[in-house]
Amino acid sequence: MTRLAIVSKEDCKSKDCGQLCIKYCPVNLMNYKCITLDEKNKAVISENLCTGCGICVKKCNPWNALKIINLPENLDKDVTHRYSENSFKLHRLPLPRIGNILGLVGQNGSGKSTSLKILSGEIKLNLGKFGDETPDWKEIIRYFRGSELQLYFKKLSESNLKVSVKPQNIDRLPKVVKGVVKDLILKVDERGIAEELKHAFNLESVWERKVSVLSGGELQRLAIAAALAKDADAYFIDEPTSYLDIKERMRVAQEIRLLGQNKIVVVVEHDLAILDYLSDQVQLYYGESGAYGVVTAPMSVREGINVFLEGYIPTENMRFRNEPLKFKKTDLSTYSGDRLYPLISYGKMIKEYDTFKMEADKGDLFSGDIIGIIGPNGIGKSTFAKMIAGVEEPTFVEKEIELMRKRIILEDDDEEDEENEFDLSLTLSYKPQYLEFDETMTVNDLFAKIDPAIVNSAFFKTELLIPLNLEKLLSHTVETLSGGELQRVGIALCLSRDADLYIIDEPSAFISAEDRIMVGKTIRRMIMHRRATGIVIEHDLLLQSYISDRIIHFEGEPGVYGKASSPLSVKDGMNSFLKLQNITFRSDKSTGRPRINKLNSKLDKEQKSSGKYYLGT
Repeated sequence: MTRLAIVSKEDCKSKDCGQLCIKYCPVNLMNYKCITLDEKNKAVISENLCTGCGICVKKCNPWNALKIINLPENLDKDVTHRYSENSFKLHRLPLPRIGNILGLVGQNGSGKSTSLKILSGEIKLNLGKFGDETPDWKEIIRYFRGSELQLYFKKLSESNLKVSVKPQNIDRLPKVVKGVVKDLILKVDERGIAEELKHAFNLESVWERKVSVLSGGELQRLAIAAALAKDADAYFIDEPTSYLDIKERMRVAQEIRLLGQNKIVVVVEHDLAILDYLSDQVQLYYGESGAYGVVTAPMSVREGINVFLEGYIPTENMRFRNEPLKFKKTDLSTYSGDRLYPLISYGKMIKEYDTFKMEADKGDLFSGDIIGIIGPNGIGKSTFAKMIAGVEEPTFVEKEIELMRKRIILEDDDEEDEENEFDLSLTLSYKPQYLEFDETMTVNDLFAKIDPAIVNSAFFKTELLIPLNLEKLLSHTVETLSGGELQRVGIALCLSRDADLYIIDEPSAFISAEDRIMVGKTIRRMIMHRRATGIVIEHDLLLQSYISDRIIHFEGEPGVYGKASSPLSVKDGMNSFLKLQNITFRSDKSTGRPRINKLNSKLDKEQKSSGKYYLGT
């Protein structure tokens, strides 16, 4: 075994902590310099001298700046990049090929975006060497001799490979790009397909708008269109489906598949159904977030995704997760709530704006009920949820929204026919689609604003902090969090409040496929515990079918008219919605996970003719 020492420079408090890691390190006490301080007074650990005793890690609590990890020795020879001493390192690389769309999937922080930066030339890989030992291109090319990457890096080093990149964090786009959507697309349109992209990505309504006023979904479609407009040899697309509805995701996947017929295309994607649909091969990432990542050999799409869910790689005899990830209802809480008396009952509702109208059929929501809401962007999903919560007033309502818990009748044998009434107004906890917090605050401060005692609660730690992997983020400021980390914080903040109704808007945005299962289980477990009602607005249909008890689907014309169905069973709701989208899902024989059928394939035609658009579990 070899040791990997990780030091978080952000969390290291060597000026304030008394340098306990140095004082108590057994190797340092023997007058060897195992732990020292750099020029910025931050800890540096010698991995050659470290014995792996873990004393420094314990003494660093509660700052959690140090991490000592035992690694298999056979990984030493496969280091392709390391940012610096005691920082993240990447083992191996993806293998891009012309005419073969390569999908990458794995835990956040395992090196997928780093791989794209290396392959696109944004980062020059260093084979784990830095400082004076940093290798030149000649040494790098020699290292990959005999592999497909040798020719790839030779072209990259000679500037004979033109690349186009769609970045992960599209919310930063307005900060670096100014002007109008039309001008931006025309400026980068090297293939002469600006008009085609405008229609393909539904950009007509925003064609003359400034980039600064676009929504998340509009920014995403703009970023993908701009990347595809360039005439490149290789296209690297990082998380293309965040903020997009299922129809937009399918449109993006189809455009990427057309592009991949004669180009190098590498896509990082966490929506497993879309990854399955658009990829020809997949490569998995495993390791420890922020510490190290390992890239597997290429696999077929079905095999690769099933291996990822299983958590075991047969070809390497490597188990990288203790338990398989299962998209099966039987793995969730079986509590179904009290189905006799609804927590919330509402009649037909209408909401009218100047240019938009939304209608909703009547329905009942029960204690312990999780309602999944699916439909296109801009069709009224969030407006519907806010009307249920009483945040928005309907223009017309057939029957006032009733809160059945407003009246509690206590029976007392000693007092005849006495009724005690308690006004229990509906308490709402809302996680919006776009999260905005004071960037100077720490995660701990955000939770303290809700309840100063909550962070010290054993229940909070067991049910939210540990499952959502937030313990080590408590001392981090908001501005240092990644998109996925910020999303998990937002979900935890929402669920930490004691409420009757939880509205959670797009919980999967920027979260890895692995974490989505954990997020789904956490949301469900907390809502069951509170005996509350949950409304989850989500475009990842695999996650939605996994977490929801019932489905409300929307139809209509985005931005003009939307209509919400009554709550339906997951099977009926998904079937009705997918029929409107002209998409069919089959069920994987091994795992039961829903898989998208290729358009006009044999299975697609068979399911449509029988009216069975959804065959998921």
